[in-house]
Amino acid sequence: MTGPAATIALVARREITTQVRSRTFLVGLLLMLAVFGGYGAVFAFVGSQSSESSLVLQGQSGELRTDLQAGADRQGLVLRLTEAGDRPTGESMVRSGEADAMLTGAPGSYQLVGRDDVGGALRGLVTEVVEQRAVSDALSAAGADPAQVTERSGVGVRTLEPEDPERGQRVGIALSVTLLLFFSVTAYGAAVSQGVVEEKSSRVVELLLATVRPGHLLAGKILGLGLVGLLQLLILGGIGTTIALATGVLAVPTLLLGMLPSVVVWYLVGFFLFATLYAAAGALVSRQEELQSVTAPIAVPLLLPFLLAVAILPADPRNTVATVLSFVPFFSQTLMPARTALGVTAWWEPLVALLLALAALTGMVLLAARVYRNSILRTGARISWREALRVSPGRS
Repeated sequence: MTGPAATIALVARREITTQVRSRTFLVGLLLMLAVFGGYGAVFAFVGSQSSESSLVLQGQSGELRTDLQAGADRQGLVLRLTEAGDRPTGESMVRSGEADAMLTGAPGSYQLVGRDDVGGALRGLVTEVVEQRAVSDALSAAGADPAQVTERSGVGVRTLEPEDPERGQRVGIALSVTLLLFFSVTAYGAAVSQGVVEEKSSRVVELLLATVRPGHLLAGKILGLGLVGLLQLLILGGIGTTIALATGVLAVPTLLLGMLPSVVVWYLVGFFLFATLYAAAGALVSRQEELQSVTAPIAVPLLLPFLLAVAILPADPRNTVATVLSFVPFFSQTLMPARTALGVTAWWEPLVALLLALAALTGMVLLAARVYRNSILRTGARISWREALRVSPGRS
């Protein structure tokens, strides 16, 4: 008679073999590659569109060319300047999209012309330069030296911590890690509940439970699908890293290599945490049509940290809400590795978050095993969580 570990390993091997040999695994891998490629293309396009502005100078505004270029350099903007011989030519360039705007007129009557609007960054730059030139001319007319006035009115900038030259790459790694963890945990966590319902509706589970205990069957299924998800995660990560290094997007591979153990650990913790919940939810229903209603609430604690990590952390890595939630189980598997990739965590923070997540996982395993054991053989109407937890435990 085989022991529990051998039984769980046997079930896990069955899940791994079935999943890896199926077309679903390959299609899912290709689909996720397409999704990540699409995200990368969109981010690259948006970045290229927002990082460069083009301005046509017409008339006396050409005298501001040097000041405009210097102002753009100070603000970190990429500004492309061209000149038009007359106003109709400049307007034609703006109308056709060849230029974002045209600056025309003379001191005191400058006008910024756009097709339907002028971007805030470009408008602010032109306004600042024109105002500075007006002030400088007024100071010169009054006999004051504009350079001395500028020097005395300047404000020096000092930071308490040195600027991180690798910040851009850290943000990119954090976003990539967040996307990989979110999609992988979501996809394979849902696969657990679907597998449970399929076995329950086809009565296959009744044959399996004739020789395998419910707890061992559940553990083997979750372990097998978790390892398949990890395999897919490593494949996607390897392909993404190779492309990033080849294209020069990632210049410091040690940053990503240092994150790899953390990503693997957090994936396993996050997957097992949610997979136990998905498995318990799947055991409550007998048909695939009913599955969505019981698994929909599970998406909330998956989606919220994902949105925080993508929308808030890149701009505000030390955000208080994200920092607090990165210690909370069901949120930490996404937020803590993202904060770690951004380099804003102390050495003890991931350890504390991991211990709390493992404690929550222990509780979830006990809860899910009880619900699964009490519900898996019951067909027909959907079983409520309260009813599943109250039923006599039976065999384990």
